[in-house]
Amino acid sequence: MGLCGENDFNKLALLLTAVFLAGCTAAPQDEVSVRSAEVGYAVKAEPAWTEQPKELEKAKAVEKEKPAAQSKQAANPINELNQPGIAPETSDVTHLGVTDSGEMAVPDNGEELSWFSPGYQPGQRGRAVIAGHVDDLDGPAVFWDLTELEPGDEIVVAGDDRELRFKVHTMESVPLDLADVDSVFGYHSSPELVLITCSGTYDYDRGTREERLIVYASLVQD
Repeated sequence: MGLCGENDFNKLALLLTAVFLAGCTAAPQDEVSVRSAEVGYAVKAEPAWTEQPKELEKAKAVEKEKPAAQSKQAANPINELNQPGIAPETSDVTHLGVTDSGEMAVPDNGEELSWFSPGYQPGQRGRAVIAGHVDDLDGPAVFWDLTELEPGDEIVVAGDDRELRFKVHTMESVPLDLADVDSVFGYHSSPELVLITCSGTYDYDRGTREERLIVYASLVQD
């Protein structure tokens, strides 16, 4: 991704924030709030790669001199050390960007997942984001059982004729207004996968649930 102007950066920040507002419906029985009421854990993530200290410190020093108005991808402190990722290609994952209103696009049904294609690819140093509905008008959706993940569980992402495995290390249910967008979508020194769905009580005034369930997983090196 190339350098962006201030307007482009502001648009990107807005669309990243919009993912937390998209894609949730109310279930006939509010089981989602019950299932997500006490989720939350964090264990130390296993490093997926060995940093090169001299190159890293040099890149960080260069980064400090860059203008603040840059895209998340352009602002990576070690872009030159980045490794290739993959574009998810299973039949249940769609590659979606943003809508005409600037929000993150989400699937129009509860069975598909959406990879945020303007962001990082799974396997790149950074956080690749995949979102899915927890429920829809018909009941439980693709991420209904996301709360069942435990530390050490593995998630497999397939694409570009290869598979990547990610090990779960953190889960949290975050109030919508307190969600740290920079942390969720921002640069990370090792490749991570982030899964997002709705959680908490449904807010009929806002048309979405009050919290977001976020799962973090680190790349497993073969």
